[in-house]
Amino acid sequence: MKLKVASTVGQNTSVTVSDSVFGAQVNSSLIAQAIRVYLANQRQGTSKVKTRSEISRSKKKWFKQKGTGNARHGARTPNIFVGGGVAHGPTGLQNWSLRMSSTMKKAALVSALSAQAEKTIICDDIAQLDGKTASAHKMLQKMLPEAKQMLIVLPKSMPMVLRSVRNLPYALVTSAAKLTTFEVASADALVFTKESVKMVEERLGSPSSSEPAVAAVKKPAAPKKVVSKPKKVAKAK
Repeated sequence: MKLKVASTVGQNTSVTVSDSVFGAQVNSSLIAQAIRVYLANQRQGTSKVKTRSEISRSKKKWFKQKGTGNARHGARTPNIFVGGGVAHGPTGLQNWSLRMSSTMKKAALVSALSAQAEKTIICDDIAQLDGKTASAHKMLQKMLPEAKQMLIVLPKSMPMVLRSVRNLPYALVTSAAKLTTFEVASADALVFTKESVKMVEERLGSPSSSEPAVAAVKKPAAPKKVVSKPKKVAKAK
């Protein structure tokens, strides 16, 4: 698999990357599941409503018991009245968190990166930004003029790059160690550096960088001991 390498001087080349990370088969259902788990874990779960016992409203009887033709009511706090309590609403104790195995997370991220491979470029010049928003905007628009939402993946924290990009509404900066499926799937274009590509390949277990696993040798099972039961002796009549 080859990714496009862009530079500010206009010399566009390509670099070979791991097929197991950027050229794998896309699993759309797994990507959707990873996004659902990510968004669910972002929920605070602090929404709460007041029940009729928590409403600060008159508990006095509205009208006399009989003779009005209305149903009998002893307070204005029930949920059937405007301004009353809410029945069966959120209590603030809900747990919206979901779990996903690490193997499925890696597979979902690989699928997302493979799906966005045609929209991915490698640019080492992004690490040389001087902290000016104008220079960052000029560089990104020159490389990706049609992208409405781009993701910049850095190998480590770079304050000057973050300072240059943080005021651009269409750009998001993240690190290779914290890259998620949601960020990749939400972007129209991805910008990597050569170092961040290597880190992502190592993180996702590229076959070219990992050593083959050694099969475990099973030990022969110990023979079972046969215990002979004593024979029953027939009693003489």
